[in-house]
Amino acid sequence: MKKLLKHKIACILPYCIRATIKRFLAWNRKRKSATIEEQLKELRNIIIFNNPITQVPPTTGKLRLLQEGNAVLLDIFSRKCDEHNLRYWIDYGTLLGAIRHKGFIPWDDDLDVGMLRNDYDKLIELLPQLFSSEEGFTTNVGTFIQIGYKGTPLNLDIFPHYLHSQVPSESNLSELKRRLHTANKKIVYTDGLCNVTTKQLDSLIKKEVYKNEEALSEQDSPLVFISPAAAMINIDILEFNDIFPQREVLFEGVMVKAPRNPRKCLECIYGDYTSYPPKVGFWHQHLENIVKKGQFVSQVNSFIDRYGR
Repeated sequence: MKKLLKHKIACILPYCIRATIKRFLAWNRKRKSATIEEQLKELRNIIIFNNPITQVPPTTGKLRLLQEGNAVLLDIFSRKCDEHNLRYWIDYGTLLGAIRHKGFIPWDDDLDVGMLRNDYDKLIELLPQLFSSEEGFTTNVGTFIQIGYKGTPLNLDIFPHYLHSQVPSESNLSELKRRLHTANKKIVYTDGLCNVTTKQLDSLIKKEVYKNEEALSEQDSPLVFISPAAAMINIDILEFNDIFPQREVLFEGVMVKAPRNPRKCLECIYGDYTSYPPKVGFWHQHLENIVKKGQFVSQVNSFIDRYGR
């Protein structure tokens, strides 16, 4: 009996000790983690208090060169749109940069533009003429348009926006959100590819969002919503009068078109857009890798020399 008791104690005691040690180590890790998080939070508050995000200087090096090339690309796009009466407005990170930094967000790496669907369709027809491959431009028409320049990571994304089919009201806004979420569930991205074409997207919107009704005219000042295929972050819905008539803002020394009420648009998309984001750094992983290799430097410099003003 005594031998059995000693055996149990000998077997159980090490296990209890090991379990106790594991619990202690887990608690200690959690405590240290919490302590580190508190320290990081305190450090973040100090940085934000002493260095407002509006005073962050522009980036340098290869990323800055990429931004300068993209600024030239936006200038070209803006002038061509004006020449052909195509309405556009800078959107998302580009709008945020214009309002907060008068140019690129220091860690941004591409351009974002919005267009109403009728102007967007006209642009698709004019793309071969306005941005021809013979002049070195590259274009891609998927669920949104991409314009770039051969041999470089320069990129301008153009997102189609639609006019709602109902007069704005609180109930119609809720119903529109519900319809957009329903449509969004049927759109899938895999390795950058979408399961619907532009034509299929239009059919989906007519069926799920418009319910086979006609969109209102601009004179009715309807709600404006982004294509659900482009709403990969959130579905933003704006009032027509928050976008039109447009205003001009300064972006990297160039005057470009922006929504009439840019700050309201930014609040709709980002919430508190005047604070530091949770993560500061490249928004696109593939571009980060490209910038680190820096194999585009001579091509971007050539583009700027050829098209810059």
